[in-house]
Amino acid sequence: MADRWDLIRLSLARRFFLATIAQAAVVITGGVTLGWVFGRQTASDQLRIPAAFLISTVLLGVGSVYLEQARGYVRKERQQLFRKSLLRALISAMMFVAVQGYGLWAIDKGTSSAAAAQLGVHGFVIMMTALHGMHFVVAQSILLWVTLSAFADRYDHEYSWGVTFAAGFWHILGLVWLCILFLFSTASVN
Repeated sequence: MADRWDLIRLSLARRFFLATIAQAAVVITGGVTLGWVFGRQTASDQLRIPAAFLISTVLLGVGSVYLEQARGYVRKERQQLFRKSLLRALISAMMFVAVQGYGLWAIDKGTSSAAAAQLGVHGFVIMMTALHGMHFVVAQSILLWVTLSAFADRYDHEYSWGVTFAAGFWHILGLVWLCILFLFSTASVN
């Protein structure tokens, strides 16, 4: 016989599917809007890190703070604050992906010649950022599932492993992004 959580999980899976579509629409709309407002970088053979990468780094840090707040609140059974912190972290994640996507698009045409694109660091930067972005979309999906589960009363002071996992995954990707930014900054210095 199915227990209460099994029945909730079925409903949660449906909500997760719809929320994923809505989340993707918001992220794509945000990225396209940024591209429409700010445009692309001018072509140059020297690598220039877009300001969008720096802004997305701040958003990554903000999301980390909210996730740590959520971990603390769930352990203290402060459910309302816990859920608000998760929502704020999720919003930060969506903003991060939108800004990061715009930054990737903006830097894509950053070279002035095909040879520079093949032999220069631009291709490496685009590849590393795209790989990081794909991993972050996974982290964002995990965070979405944890947030929906939190609103279904899944987590409390006795069980909060999903929140801990989501926060840990987020923090690891944050460290990876800082390493990638460091590589970019050293590659952009001539």
